[in-house]
Amino acid sequence: MRVFVYELKFDQMSAVSKAAKAVGAEIVNIKDEDIHASIGSLVDEKNDRKAGMDVDKQAGELMIFEGFSGNDLDEFLSVYNSTGFTRVKCKAMITVFNLLWSPAYLYEHLLEEAENFRKK
Repeated sequence: MRVFVYELKFDQMSAVSKAAKAVGAEIVNIKDEDIHASIGSLVDEKNDRKAGMDVDKQAGELMIFEGFSGNDLDEFLSVYNSTGFTRVKCKAMITVFNLLWSPAYLYEHLLEEAENFRKK
């Protein structure tokens, strides 16, 4: 299990570290130069770096989960939330659908979904 993180503040990283330790997950920092690469290439360097879906924007705070079961994710989020630190609004599991997306595109997609949800 791995949790990919981008642009998290110090207190958020502290909470991620505690939660990752609780479930046995590795933390991977997404580098600025990888924000427009495919998520698949972050998971496995052998995958194509060119993202099928990308945006001409930078991403903000983001967590992407790889290999988590539902129970693992629930525990991770429970431990994270118990710290009382600021929540990370944009979180997603890696799926077959978003492997070809860039983290920047995923971030924008999550923001759009949240806005659409608020409008309902």
